[in-house]
Amino acid sequence: MRDEQPTPADPDAPPRAPETAEGAPDAEEQGTSLADRIGMIVGGQVVSTLILLVQGIVVVRLLGKTEYGVLAFVTMLFTTGRDLAQLYLPESFLYFTPKLSRPELRGLVRQSLLLLLGLGALSALAFSAFALVPSVFLDGREGITAPLLLIGLMSMFAFPASLFSPLFIATNNHRKSAGVALLVTVSNAAGAIVPAALGCSIVVIVAAQCAAQALRLWLSYRLYARLFQGVPVAAFPGGVRAQLRYALPLSATRFAGLFNQKLDKFVIGLFFSAGLYAEFAVGSQELPLVSVLAYAVASTMLPDLVACVEKGRTPAEGARAAIALWHSGIRKTTLIMLPIAAFLLLFAEPLMRTIYGDAYAGAAVPFRIYSALLPLRVTAYGIMLMAFGQTSVILRIQVLAMVVNTAANLLLLPTLGMIGAPLSAVLTQVVVVVLLVARIARFSGVGLRGVFPWAYYGRVAATALAAAAPLVALLLSGAVDRRPALCLTVGIPLYAALYLITAWLTGVLAPEDRAFVARWLRLEPLRSRHG
Repeated sequence: MRDEQPTPADPDAPPRAPETAEGAPDAEEQGTSLADRIGMIVGGQVVSTLILLVQGIVVVRLLGKTEYGVLAFVTMLFTTGRDLAQLYLPESFLYFTPKLSRPELRGLVRQSLLLLLGLGALSALAFSAFALVPSVFLDGREGITAPLLLIGLMSMFAFPASLFSPLFIATNNHRKSAGVALLVTVSNAAGAIVPAALGCSIVVIVAAQCAAQALRLWLSYRLYARLFQGVPVAAFPGGVRAQLRYALPLSATRFAGLFNQKLDKFVIGLFFSAGLYAEFAVGSQELPLVSVLAYAVASTMLPDLVACVEKGRTPAEGARAAIALWHSGIRKTTLIMLPIAAFLLLFAEPLMRTIYGDAYAGAAVPFRIYSALLPLRVTAYGIMLMAFGQTSVILRIQVLAMVVNTAANLLLLPTLGMIGAPLSAVLTQVVVVVLLVARIARFSGVGLRGVFPWAYYGRVAATALAAAAPLVALLLSGAVDRRPALCLTVGIPLYAALYLITAWLTGVLAPEDRAFVARWLRLEPLRSRHG
């Protein structure tokens, strides 16, 4: 409930759970700090991400370039349709849950399930329509009809299943969210690797992914039913209209965001062959650490950011408390994202050749272009405007970015060819980040100097660059051309050691950071009876 949230002076205190029908909070929802709750989600996603990385590498090496290009394209269509057609309904749980009693929360779950089932059916119809005209994709490549029909079926399972992870996070059941995600990721990986190893077609692989989504829905619903056993269902205050009033502006924003994120991939899929799309897909894939660290940390903090804003005695006090909490997450992710960005910019080519083979050496160009964005992606900037309730501002910024992205593609594609698409995407994202930071500064009232931890960010950036400088000599020696795997093997531990030493000397690695890492290396939060 709104008046039960921790005070801004104690940002690591857990928010108290909404009361049950009997008036007592769940036992599992007590005693877990914000840092440990973030750690559980991030820890689970790190493991899941490592599995997905292995899955992607193995599948790329097992399939031919053309087959992988088709698989990557239909997967991109599914994820785009899923993220777009869900209308931001699952994420709305992060906003509404702190405001609701548990019976009302059950009403919101029932309402959202029905909506998502209907949206999944509409998405299935859309993919079936695409299946009628497969020749427009991948330079007329055949064999895409059956995968398109299967991803339509997959939507019927994936849409309703997607609401449970935000629900578990919002009710402080982070370990359950991470556990379900890990189990489904393992099933997904097995469903991709085993058929590829046996020489099966990509139709079998997509069918296995569909089965994994069905497993996710079944398992998540069973956990939800157990958590809310005995809790009566009460109508969600305001009904569908209240939920859509919050979600639709964000879903419109998501449409604009997806347009900006996926336009490059659609362009390549429409005008280039499946083999070229495979090379581009490998090089343009987003570094998983962006979603695992920056986005997971920010989204997990959203209920607490909302609580800080609403608990302030004045709007200015609430905004300052939320900004301070947001900065704490940025500091953690900056320590990791900036050195990784510096390393990837230097070692893009040996990384692509070592992981995917010499056939994908060309993927280093788009990979290096996209890696140039990592220094900016230390957080999800829109989270702060969402906490302030300024979702319409995000929409306006993304619509402007659509114009910038389209104009950049029209200008750069005819002159630069395929690399014009990633350059346009990077330019657009820079514009978006600049505009978001400016608006956060205005609504929070802290100004540009206070909206971002500039001094700390600069110190970490200088530390990462200083640690990377000695490695330039290794790259200039020509070792990458002769032994890319050896170059990478030497470069990773050498850079990690240089960065840690430099971070210790410059003081950017604070004692509490070292203590937090040590606790997680000992698995203390996971062995706790809470969370």
